[in-house]
Amino acid sequence: MAVLFTDTVKAVCSNFCAHVKPSTDVEPRFLNYVFATAYGQGLTQAAIKQTTGIQNLDTEAFFSSPWAYPPQREQRRIADFLDTETSKLEVLDDRFNKLTGLLEERKAALIAACFTYQASDEVPVLPLRRAVKRWIDYRGATPEKTESGIPLVTAKNIRNGRIDLEASREFVAAESYADWMRRGLLEVNDVLLTTEAPLGQVAMVSDTFIALAQRVIVLRANQDVCSPQWLYWYLLSPQGQAELQLRSTGSTALGIKADRLRGVPIPLPTLSEATQRLGQLADRVAQIGTLQRKLAAQRALVAERRQALITAAVTGQFDVTTASGRNVTEGVSV
Repeated sequence: MAVLFTDTVKAVCSNFCAHVKPSTDVEPRFLNYVFATAYGQGLTQAAIKQTTGIQNLDTEAFFSSPWAYPPQREQRRIADFLDTETSKLEVLDDRFNKLTGLLEERKAALIAACFTYQASDEVPVLPLRRAVKRWIDYRGATPEKTESGIPLVTAKNIRNGRIDLEASREFVAAESYADWMRRGLLEVNDVLLTTEAPLGQVAMVSDTFIALAQRVIVLRANQDVCSPQWLYWYLLSPQGQAELQLRSTGSTALGIKADRLRGVPIPLPTLSEATQRLGQLADRVAQIGTLQRKLAAQRALVAERRQALITAAVTGQFDVTTASGRNVTEGVSV
């Protein structure tokens, strides 16, 4: 990844950054765009060396790499063209960011409304221990990891209300799975909660063929008084998150102790009322999810077009003096 610093910006680079100062016949903006292309990335990848599992840039090999570039006047024309055209795409991306934020705010408001009651509603509010029949705590334990096997779910894999196995791909051996999960095997609709680093991420189990690591606790709902879905959405709600934060401890990384977690208050209406409220919430959240997926697709399209434009310009696939860039945003709308 390359970052262009102007004369008005002061920064200190760590030893993990290579400071590249272009020669007098190279336009800095053009060089920055080159590094954004597959060609520029190829120059970097060719100079990478692997040491103890960590990729490092061999700066001597990198700065010795031959590369082709046009005269400086042409470099400046290309950079001017790309500055103009990519700024248009950045405007679109900013709008996508704002819309994404508004959708998240709307979603949070809907979830909060689901768990909001008037004083006259007389809904019992009980400690979480009354809504959970089993707690399976995997804090303080780290399994031996393997190259393949059964997916290991850590706190890093629980995000945005679901289990994301792509966030961190780690495994435990199949033959040691039963021994490792001796604290308790998972069941469908078990609720997972991260207890620290980060605190309060929630997911619901749909595939039990996973192993759990430290900083994750399993909450199995007492379905006589609380459905797993009610427990899941409440812990995701602004009210539930606020209660977790209120009972957290720690200076650098917030965490919650088991006894404090069990005391978190949760409203427990009748099962029929909870089902009705959750049904309304699910419909509205699904609509927001549809819009979010469309926005994500549009953002991906903008990023793809930006990359294609930069690559075509810096590799000379068209003459920037006659190009307008008018087709860059074709098919993209806000």
